[in-house]
Amino acid sequence: MLQSIRDNSSGWVAKVILGLVILVMAFFGFGDYLTPKFDTYAAKVTAPGKWLGYGEKSLEVSVEEFRRRFDQERSQARAQQGEAFDAQAFEKIENKRRVLEQMIDEAVMRFGAEQAGIVVTKAMVQAEILKIDAFKVDGKFDQTRYQLTLQQQQLTPAMFENLVQQDLLTRFVAGEYIQTGVATKDEAIALLKLTEQRRSINYIEIPVPALDLNASDAELAAWYKGHQADYRTQETVTVEYVELDESASPVDLVVDESVLRQRYQEQIAQYSEPEQRVASHILVAVDEGASASTDAAAKTKAQALAKQAQANPAAFVELAKASDDLASKDLGGDLGPVEKGVFGDAFDKAFFALKPGQVSEPVRMPDGWHVLYYREMIAGVVKPFEQVRDEIEQSYLASEKERRFNDIAGKMVSAVEERATSLQPAAQAAGKPLLRSAAFTRTNGEGIAALEPIRKAAFSDALLKERQVSELIELAPNHVVLMRVLEHKPSAVLPLAQVKDMVRLAFVQDRAAKLAEKEAKDLLARLNKGETLEALSAALSRPIVPVPNVTRQAPMPQLQPVVREAFRLAKPTNGKAGGAGVAQLPDGRYLLMQLVAVMEPEAAELGPEVATNAARSLSQLRGDQQAREYIKALRKRYQITVAESRL
Repeated sequence: MLQSIRDNSSGWVAKVILGLVILVMAFFGFGDYLTPKFDTYAAKVTAPGKWLGYGEKSLEVSVEEFRRRFDQERSQARAQQGEAFDAQAFEKIENKRRVLEQMIDEAVMRFGAEQAGIVVTKAMVQAEILKIDAFKVDGKFDQTRYQLTLQQQQLTPAMFENLVQQDLLTRFVAGEYIQTGVATKDEAIALLKLTEQRRSINYIEIPVPALDLNASDAELAAWYKGHQADYRTQETVTVEYVELDESASPVDLVVDESVLRQRYQEQIAQYSEPEQRVASHILVAVDEGASASTDAAAKTKAQALAKQAQANPAAFVELAKASDDLASKDLGGDLGPVEKGVFGDAFDKAFFALKPGQVSEPVRMPDGWHVLYYREMIAGVVKPFEQVRDEIEQSYLASEKERRFNDIAGKMVSAVEERATSLQPAAQAAGKPLLRSAAFTRTNGEGIAALEPIRKAAFSDALLKERQVSELIELAPNHVVLMRVLEHKPSAVLPLAQVKDMVRLAFVQDRAAKLAEKEAKDLLARLNKGETLEALSAALSRPIVPVPNVTRQAPMPQLQPVVREAFRLAKPTNGKAGGAGVAQLPDGRYLLMQLVAVMEPEAAELGPEVATNAARSLSQLRGDQQAREYIKALRKRYQITVAESRL
């Protein structure tokens, strides 16, 4: 057979196959065949190609991007919830998927914007960055603050500009749909009448059946068998650990003055304020794709403004009122201190060639023609060594502490690499005692085990099954722990004899709850068949309790079931009582209730301003819904792949 293939490979069949192979390689290249591809995305959105998959495009949400967004969400949740924040609950996969789905929606909208021909220019991005308060000092954009803030977030200017561009794009797309939401005042008034509606009810409390503690052994055994998950011990571990905390390690150093002076010279840029060039501008807006005649007309207008400003720079503030830059026109075109790289090469070439007090010729930039004015130069200042000596000394001591910390941590890691199942060498290398924890669970512990990173690592397979020493666990900057599991007790079902009293109580409470539910349903059926609430009240020896003017907002959370049921009941008609229902309170009690009256505000009571605001809110809600529907429709156009294992 192989010989037959060889014989045929020299004929026309082989030439056709070879031609097809060459065609495929011409379209798709050799790279994918020669280099293995490893996917690293958390999610990928793919737009199908137009012909045999050719022209296929995709946007990826990288794992790094996802983790950065998830960390931001975690920080916000922790700040909002304070001590109530549950770190373990926040890490659930459902929460991670929620954050990832938001990022997928943004990627989908970027595709939609591209297909609609929506473009966010670099000038628009720069203008948006200039408006961000986090980058301002005394109300003006500060380049140094900008760079330091990005460094703290581990972002480069290019990365941040890309994020701003994507944000503008998605906000624009969603905003266009949100603005299309329409609602009339009549619709708003009708909605207000519903939301402001009040209801009056009467209710009687259904007696709680007495607990019958009698239960046979067979009944208890059957209950225990069906609810064994409720009668288990919690899984626990006990660990030994070595803790290295830089904050608890004093540095006994006498700092040489010459060392501090040398560091001052090496870091003098940190103690210097460079000279600053203060700029103003006038913009004559014109798109990059405008016709030659339109562009020429804009340039002529800019030249006229430049000529006037060059003749009388003091008039620049007045001339700037004709600027198309809405953000700066009322400020005399003020851009504040500027540095190279903020506004692009064309701006830099023209502006940094000026001398203080000079006005440039019109400069073409993506959003139009700019007339630039170099208003003044603020001289740079260098702080003397004596003024910053203490700061340098503290920085030096901190760096020495960190250096020593890193040196000791490195020795600990090396000791573990040599002997992965013992902590003793690492403790000796660090000069620290070997400590032992009390037993703790996956969710709770004392001392070192009160920290979530410790519990999470302790219950990992590497530590539980292989009993290896953990990797360095960072609890805070320059605060780490190495640990090893000493004892592991799996969760186990407690024997019936040990929990019999608990089983008995649960069984009789469940039996009483079912009896109470049946009693409530029976009474509701009698009320619906024609018996009056007064008759049932007498039969139960329970008073009728009137509750007037119930609003949709319960006065306390435990009454929410009552409010929910009250607004579900049918309105009274023809002088007859309204619908009847049953509400269960959180403590297990049932209320048999009947609707007595429904009150709605008149349109005149609401007032024109309230109606206008309500119409605006309803329009916003409808616009939000339309935006969500648009995103949902876009999702159907694209293939969405999620790598949940990488979250």
